[in-house]
Amino acid sequence: MLRCGTNRAGGGGIAIRLALLIVLAIYLAAGFAAAAESPAKPPAGQTDEKKAAPPAARKPDQPPAAVRAIRGKLGPPDRVKEAYLLERAMDLKIPLKVDPKTGAFESSGLRMGTYDLVVITPWGRLEGIDMEPKVSEYDALIPPEYRTEEIGLTPQGDLGQDDKKAILRIIHEVKRYENKIRELAIRGAADRAVVLVELAMDEDFVGRKGDEITWRVEQWYYDKKYEAWTTFRTRFLYRYRISKAVWQTWGWQFEPALGGFNITPDLKEPVKIDFTIPEKPSPEKGLTGNQVPPVKESPPTSTEAGDSK
Repeated sequence: MLRCGTNRAGGGGIAIRLALLIVLAIYLAAGFAAAAESPAKPPAGQTDEKKAAPPAARKPDQPPAAVRAIRGKLGPPDRVKEAYLLERAMDLKIPLKVDPKTGAFESSGLRMGTYDLVVITPWGRLEGIDMEPKVSEYDALIPPEYRTEEIGLTPQGDLGQDDKKAILRIIHEVKRYENKIRELAIRGAADRAVVLVELAMDEDFVGRKGDEITWRVEQWYYDKKYEAWTTFRTRFLYRYRISKAVWQTWGWQFEPALGGFNITPDLKEPVKIDFTIPEKPSPEKGLTGNQVPPVKESPPTSTEAGDSK
């Protein structure tokens, strides 16, 4: 039986801090450049004999509002009760107006970031989830010229079956508090991966009342070094302590095809989505009840390897 260690390498945490420093430095540099381009005004009562040449046009820091957009179609339209975009790192929720006849929608002028699409359906909640194995939640904010293989660039190569087996072995053979653990999705590249994990405890635990259970949904990020996979960060999405009977009524599908839409500085055209909403939620992707779960959106919490296990 594998044991859950707490002394894993902190490379992921260093990379996240470096990403934040890069983004901060870019914004500071842009501010100083703007100040330098603003000519100083002469003292009151005096005129400037030399007419200053107009400042050179600066390259835009981001694409036009019409390009910073997500548009698409959801069908059938009668399965859309509500729809909105989530930018989790910024705790930003943007309602969408979906055409009741065609299912078409569009949201423009978006901030830089990574968006997931959420749809409230007659059977529950259909939630997009970003399954790109990113080093940090701020990768989309890094301009192209600052991206590297460690930060910002999309990992290359394929995640092989042997790699998936190695990662799932870590997940299922480590002794944990929960008695039920299930992977809802796994995506990745040759040396980096992310797994969407559902964890439940439905046996007796300290302080339990009635048929209470604990239920969590998290994303676990892995990287491969020296032919071995290790966790480098964890992203907590949802946590509940709730009656099992109530929990079993929830319909909640996590859908990678509706997540991870990046609005980046080098975007050339709007992001496009075309998705058919299933008649019922998929048991492989979440909960199969028929009620909308009560969800309070809040920024997901990320930890470095070793902080959460």
